Amino acid sequence: MLAFFPLTGRKNSVFAIRAIPLEWKERLGGTRMETQITQEIEAGIGTRFQDVMGKRPWEVNLEALSFAIRKMPWIADASVSRALPDRLIVSIRPKRPLAVLVDAERSQFRPLSLEGELMPAWESDVVPDVPFLRGARFGAENVSGKELRKTAAKLIADLPAKGILARSNIVEIGYSEEQGFSLLLLSPRTEVRMGHDDLDVKVRRVGHVLNYLSTHGKRAPIIDSTSVKKVVVRAHHRP
Repeated sequence: MLAFFPLTGRKNSVFAIRAIPLEWKERLGGTRMETQITQEIEAGIGTRFQDVMGKRPWEVNLEALSFAIRKMPWIADASVSRALPDRLIVSIRPKRPLAVLVDAERSQFRPLSLEGELMPAWESDVVPDVPFLRGARFGAENVSGKELRKTAAKLIADLPAKGILARSNIVEIGYSEEQGFSLLLLSPRTEVRMGHDDLDVKVRRVGHVLNYLSTHGKRAPIIDSTSVKKVVVRAHHRP
């Protein structure tokens, strides 16, 4: 997918750069949050190319320009190449937002990327439409906290694209030392307790249970999948 940055405002010269195609190696989706990040990426790249206007492709330091783009928060990888006689091509791979960490102390949201990286605070007026992470350990900057965020990112990535257990139907992802990971579904309002281990296996198993309950018109406030061997469906909340 290509976007173009038209460059105007400098004196015309032979072979002067007038447009810069932007090539997305991976496109972000169409959620509100991803749309906002896409706009921020394009605006940020456009700003970094202002000094390129009117130059010829061979006069531009591609390594420095590529480095500047890779330093942008939502860029996972980027490269700039020449397309003679009068163009540069920017190729980028963005970071994908999977969830937001609720930082109660600072009253802010910190997005979590697909790689499990904790991103800068979300300052946009756009309300994040991804699952919320709740649990003090998610925000820890030590090795344990980083590994926990990576595990959470993989758990979210393993969720099915459609169905009751789809990412779009997950309101919150919690974590505690006692119960491990838990998921709070939007509809039907259900808490799914996942435990600490074999999360990919449990996602598939819980998905089957939820589909069965839905097919038979049944609901359960709590589904306990902390055990590797079985899933327990509770008809009522228990302490």
